[in-house]
Amino acid sequence: MTNVINQNSLIPAEYVIYDYAGEGKDLRKDKQLVHVGGNMAIGYEEGCGILLYEMAGNPGAWEIGDNDNVLHDIYDDGWLSDVPIEKLASMSVLDFLVEVAERKAQKKAAS
Repeated sequence: MTNVINQNSLIPAEYVIYDYAGEGKDLRKDKQLVHVGGNMAIGYEEGCGILLYEMAGNPGAWEIGDNDNVLHDIYDDGWLSDVPIEKLASMSVLDFLVEVAERKAQKKAAS
């Protein structure tokens, strides 16, 4: 089975933390996610890894952050933070595991 991710699969969403740090202001960042259908999307968050979201909001105004529901995550310890989400989402499981293993080995060799 081959994943087919293209530019049409990418959707904008807003990352929102309401009342960030109790200061009465919201933290908002624009994100690009890979839409997998309905209100579900895949994204990458540094420090969290690859996440499968059940997004909040409505089509065209999707939101992740305080109101999403993370259905599954793959913690990667930052190894893949420079890889665009559309590439991650289109990798086969084997390609993904090989990429992570190579990067882990490079990091270990550098230390």
